[in-house]
Amino acid sequence: MRRTLTGILGAVILLLAVPVVVWAHEYVVQPGDTLWGIAQRFGISRHALARANDLSPDALVYVGQRLYIPSAQEAADGFSTYIVRRGDTLTGIAQRFGVSLAELARVNGLSTTSYVYVGQRLRVPTGGSNGQGDTARPARRVYTVQAGDTLSAIAARFGVSVRALAEANNLRDPSRIYVGQRLVIPSQASAPGPVAGEGLQFIVSVSRQTCWLYRGRQLLYTWRCSTGRPGYPTRYGTFRIQSKIPVAYGSAWNIYMPYWLGIYWAGSTENGIHGLPWDADTGAKVWEGLVGQPVTFGCIMLEDWAASILFEMAYIGMPVIIRP
Repeated sequence: MRRTLTGILGAVILLLAVPVVVWAHEYVVQPGDTLWGIAQRFGISRHALARANDLSPDALVYVGQRLYIPSAQEAADGFSTYIVRRGDTLTGIAQRFGVSLAELARVNGLSTTSYVYVGQRLRVPTGGSNGQGDTARPARRVYTVQAGDTLSAIAARFGVSVRALAEANNLRDPSRIYVGQRLVIPSQASAPGPVAGEGLQFIVSVSRQTCWLYRGRQLLYTWRCSTGRPGYPTRYGTFRIQSKIPVAYGSAWNIYMPYWLGIYWAGSTENGIHGLPWDADTGAKVWEGLVGQPVTFGCIMLEDWAASILFEMAYIGMPVIIRP
C-alpha cells in the first residue's frame, strides 16, 4: 500500500511539474502594448497577428481593443481568422479579402449560401487565391462604424492615417461619425501621405484655446486645443519641435500621451503637444470632452484625430509659436 501511494504521489508531482499551457484566443490590449510586443508574448509573428485581426503590421493598437490570437498552426498554415461583425455576409467577406466565395465557403465547411453570425470565426486564405491559381484583385474595404468607435481608433486599426481616412470618405469634421456609418478604408498604397517639409508653423492662442497650422501664409487647419490649467501655465514664446514620439509616457502623472511632439523643457519634464492622454493603470481617457478648456499640466492638447494629423506633418525643428 505504501509503495502504491508513493507511486501515485510521484505521478501527481510529475504532473504538476509539467507546465500547463492554456491558449488564450482573445487578448485585451493593455496600456503600453504594441502589436509587436503582443505577438512576441504569444510566440507568433507580428504579421501573423496582424493578418488574424485584419490589421496592417504597422498598425497602432489601443487600450481595450480585443485581438484574436491565432494558434501557432494558424499562424503558419497560410490562413488568417476573421471574426464576423454585424452586417457581414459570406459574399461580402470574400470580396473584402479578395478570395472567391467558393474557396471561403470550402475552407470553412460551408455552402456558398450559408448565413454567418456575429462573433463567428472564419478561416480566410491569406494568399488571395481565387481558387483557380490566379491572384484576385484586392477588394475595396468598407467598415461599419460601431458604438464607441472614433476615427482615430479606426485609422489605427487598419494602419492608415486619420487624414487619409477622412479624405477617402469626404469627412469635413472627422470628429463626427455615427453608428452604422459605412467608411471606405483606403489602401496604404492609395492613401495620401502627409504633406510635410519646410515652411510649416504651428500657432497657439492661450486666451482663445485655439491652434492653427500654417504653411507659409496659407492656413491649413484650425483646431480647438487645451493649454495649461492655473498653476501649470503654458509658456509663451517661439519654440521648435525637439522630439517626436508616437506614444510618450508622463512619469510625473502616470499617463500615456499619444502623438507626442516635445517643444520645451519645464524643469525635469518636457512640455509638448499631444492627443487625449490615458491613465497608465486603468486605461481611462483623461480630460475626454474637455478640449477647448485650460486643463493640462502645461502641454497643448488636441483631439486625437487632429493630433494625429499634426504628428504626421510635423518634423523636428518645426516652429511652434505660443501667444497669450
